[in-house]
Amino acid sequence: LEPSASPSKQPTPEPSTSPSKKPSSEPTKQPTPEPSASPSEKPTNEPCNQPTLEPSKQPIPEPSKQPAPEPSNAPSRKPTLRPTPNPVTDSPTTSSPTFKPSESPTQKPVTASPTPYERFFFGDEFVTYKDLGIEVSRGLNVRLIAQTGEPVQYANEGKSKLDYHSKSDGAGSIPWNPDNPLEDGYAYVVNSEEGDGQGGVYGLYFDKDGNVADYKVLLTDTTDNCGGGLTPWNTWVSCEEYEDGQCWQVDPVSGDAQKTKLGGNGGRYESVAVDNTNTMNPVFFTTEDHEEGAMRRCVANGNGWNALHSDGDERFLLILDNNSFEWTTDEGAAR
Repeated sequence: LEPSASPSKQPTPEPSTSPSKKPSSEPTKQPTPEPSASPSEKPTNEPCNQPTLEPSKQPIPEPSKQPAPEPSNAPSRKPTLRPTPNPVTDSPTTSSPTFKPSESPTQKPVTASPTPYERFFFGDEFVTYKDLGIEVSRGLNVRLIAQTGEPVQYANEGKSKLDYHSKSDGAGSIPWNPDNPLEDGYAYVVNSEEGDGQGGVYGLYFDKDGNVADYKVLLTDTTDNCGGGLTPWNTWVSCEEYEDGQCWQVDPVSGDAQKTKLGGNGGRYESVAVDNTNTMNPVFFTTEDHEEGAMRRCVANGNGWNALHSDGDERFLLILDNNSFEWTTDEGAAR
């Protein structure tokens, strides 16, 4: 008998029914569930030469020919995204477009996002824009849209009558038409932190495709306009950061600007945030940039422009000794 011939003639896809008991005598008709008993019966001279379907013909050295040196070299081959750590040179107003362009409300960002989309960690790796002399995080794009002391160039080849302002600070993006933001453009509303009544708020206007369309002044004769905040009705609150500063509401669409009640008797105001959970009584929080500054809370009456210019409940944050807090009408205690 030549048992080695029979398995090669019937290499059924079920190697578990191995040709155990005398393969010449119909091994497929007796595939007993105990293949372990077969080795005890005349295993022929070379039972271990055919334990499986020729495993020895696929030697696994192929993966071993590509050991870990390749991956270990890979990280060192990708620092092209982390160029030489040249310090960021001055580019005061050549700022990256719209603070965080990707977060502008449902608008096409001014700068094209990377294609295909790629995950990255902010600040993880940097790319140097030599023409601008700045470094940005990998995955971001930058273009120059305005420069202090020079007119703003428009996409239609025109330019602004005003030179772009100096000392840009807090800013926000507001759609021209909140009901249809994808079909209309938006305004980049930005403070100027110049002192001595030379500060203010300016608007840089973009069309729906991110092209610069206009530039104009929205608020003048103010001082040290530092931070601020957006309102639920698409206006900007600009905070003056000096002794007698106030908080001003600015509408980049209508061009209106007016002092709000958030500033009270004046202070070094920094930023404004709003909780609009109750739309008829939005709650505004105003911070003051001072070591004895008080956190202010104003519960407005109504919603819209007039909410910041009408009566409302104003209180101050008071930290208590038992690690708790309360809102008080005593501004002196809160300081």
